[in-house]
Amino acid sequence: MLITLPKPKRNKMELYHDILKGILDELVDSESGSGDGKVKPTRVQLRSNLAYDKLVKYLDELEDNKMIIKDPLQITPKGRDFVRDFDRIASFLTEMGIRYFDSSTAVGLRN
Repeated sequence: MLITLPKPKRNKMELYHDILKGILDELVDSESGSGDGKVKPTRVQLRSNLAYDKLVKYLDELEDNKMIIKDPLQITPKGRDFVRDFDRIASFLTEMGIRYFDSSTAVGLRN
């Protein structure tokens, strides 16, 4: 019998990062593929692994913090800075052997 342990809950910074990264990834995929260049919230929901009602709540918070614009959904320079800084800190902590963030959020460990 295989027992799987639940994943640790993500803190708010990790949730913000996952949502912002999902927006960036969707934007890149949409622009490079046959998409129309628009980011759809349901695609971000899937990428960030959140229930839709939770995603909407966090999108409101991100908009209040001026990290995104909701209509149309896009990331602001402040949001891009957050993702870049989060990735740098996560990478540094991983190099130092410090486990503060969930290891799947570290740079290079997530698709």
